[in-house]
Amino acid sequence: MPLATAPRRVGRLGAALLAGAALLVAGSPAPATTSASAVVAFPPRPLFWEQPLADPAVVHDGARWFAAGTGWRGATSTSAQEYGGWVPGAPLLDARPAWARNGDVWAPEVVRADDGTWLAYYSVPVAGLPRADDRCIGVATSPDLATPFTPLHTQPLACPAGAATSSASDVVGPPAGLPRRGVIDPSSYVAPDGRRFLLYRTQGTPSSIRMVRLTRSGLRAAGPSRELLRDPGVLENPEMVDARGSHHLLASRGDYGGCGYRTVWRRSASVRRGWDSAPEHVLLDRAGTGICGPGGADHVPGTPDRLFVHGWVCDGVNAPCESTYSSHADPLLRGRRVLYLASLRWTADGPVLGRFAQGPAWVPPGAG
Repeated sequence: MPLATAPRRVGRLGAALLAGAALLVAGSPAPATTSASAVVAFPPRPLFWEQPLADPAVVHDGARWFAAGTGWRGATSTSAQEYGGWVPGAPLLDARPAWARNGDVWAPEVVRADDGTWLAYYSVPVAGLPRADDRCIGVATSPDLATPFTPLHTQPLACPAGAATSSASDVVGPPAGLPRRGVIDPSSYVAPDGRRFLLYRTQGTPSSIRMVRLTRSGLRAAGPSRELLRDPGVLENPEMVDARGSHHLLASRGDYGGCGYRTVWRRSASVRRGWDSAPEHVLLDRAGTGICGPGGADHVPGTPDRLFVHGWVCDGVNAPCESTYSSHADPLLRGRRVLYLASLRWTADGPVLGRFAQGPAWVPPGAG
């Protein structure tokens, strides 16, 4: 399927050319930056329109693409080709974990285990914390991506002290200066030496990003978690990527419910240190992409690397929602977050965003 022409952002962003379905990068674009004055006349089309899939986690098992996202027991979708033909699937989890309350699964992560099976990390509400949407992080397993994941029912993987659950493998004490809330947005990181880690965000503001080493199985913490970064605002959806000899932390900044949500990145020579002082750069925002709230970025290595993000589209507009859109003020729920795909490459100056895949044209429900 053809790919959408990527608008050139003023400054250092160049467009990496993609060759059809293989998403092959051609040319040598310059490093990315952002510009508040950049205007996009023709934003990319999402990979699909009607199925909501926010906070994506996307993997390939050698035969098909599999995407999981926020939803009741976790939303899923599959496709033989990442740039089209996505079909909604069964919920990610086959049951709610025994230690959790009722509520949607938020921002799951899917990763292959060392033995070839699959792991899913996710957050769900628990009792005993200050607010109804305060959460703990669990882990689930599946032999393959065609089979719904079965949660580990005995205990959560990461959970704040004081939650009314069985004791978590990683008990997050109340860090000084942070609200006593839940933990969300799990993200897997496998170091070059094969060690497994999980990154996640503490709920509330100030927000913090934490990292915990996991056992080889990926099912439990191998020690206590530690804070990597603290931010006075909302910084979430951490994604750690090693490239060109450095560690890069991608994250989402701002209110997820509006068009100002955006994807940012920073870099450090150490996986555990230096993140607080590392400069923050914008990788995707509405001005540079035309997407309403491009966030929840999930990096998939390959040739080229791929970056999946979600963004808001609205009924009636049949395009990204207007810049003033806010899901919190929308009683009709006419907006939904859908999936976009772009190529990504790494330079000495950081990640460079390429062109977006051109998804199918919008077709009214019931038409055709």
